[in-house]
Amino acid sequence: MEEHANLPASVVFKRKAAWDGIRLEHIRLNSGELPKHRHQEHTILISLTDGCRGQLATANGGMSGTQTRGNICVLPSGLEHQATLEGESEHLALFLDPIVIRRAASDARLSDNFEIVERYPRQDPVISSVGMALLGELNSQGLSGRLYAESLSNVLAVHLLRYYTNEKVPALRFHGGLSGQKLRQVIDFIAENYANDIKLPDLAQVAGMSSFHFAREFKRTTGTTPHQYLIKFRVERAKAFLGNDELPLIEVSLRSGFSHQSHFTRLFRKVTGTTPHLYRRASQV
Repeated sequence: MEEHANLPASVVFKRKAAWDGIRLEHIRLNSGELPKHRHQEHTILISLTDGCRGQLATANGGMSGTQTRGNICVLPSGLEHQATLEGESEHLALFLDPIVIRRAASDARLSDNFEIVERYPRQDPVISSVGMALLGELNSQGLSGRLYAESLSNVLAVHLLRYYTNEKVPALRFHGGLSGQKLRQVIDFIAENYANDIKLPDLAQVAGMSSFHFAREFKRTTGTTPHQYLIKFRVERAKAFLGNDELPLIEVSLRSGFSHQSHFTRLFRKVTGTTPHLYRRASQV
């Protein structure tokens, strides 16, 4: 490790994306040192590398060893840390705004005495799945939209509350269900605004609930997530628009609420099993 002690680690590549309350970095580094730094957000690192030795030093001690793909590192906001790498290292970094955690705790009626703590689990399937899903969003340039990323940040916040705090937190319980009337109001709102970039808080406000509570109750009531429901609704609207031969596919995609024609084609095929072009041709037979 000494041979790298005075050499700064260099960035091989770095990609990033940000949504409300959460941001993502996909980064690859060469061997060397990363200087002391800290983040205002809670930081979750997911290793994408096998075999790279390194050391992470914090005020609480940190850790050292050989990375294995899927290793997790959770650092609370404001914790100063530095790292030394003995080889090329690739990882995802999730940065979660502390306010998202506080909202989840408030909605579940927890006391405000908890703190997110530093931990290094070898594996955490929930954190890994959230990280890879957000990486998929980065790769697709926002294919699934803001609603999807916001839902993932809620999942991550609740998970950190339950398993990465200084106190044992019981299963979170949100009070009050999604009545038939509230559900109809939400569905009507989606029908009127599906072409816009709908946010999770928008739907929760219509239902008179917090975002965390609404997302859970909507899935419990309908069997699907708000994001999945919105995608299927947009695809159904696209089917109707495809019946008009004079509308170009790009116009169909925009009227249906898809930001890009390529996104429209991919999601339409995922839901229906065929492309918009082939669906139009088949409907004309």
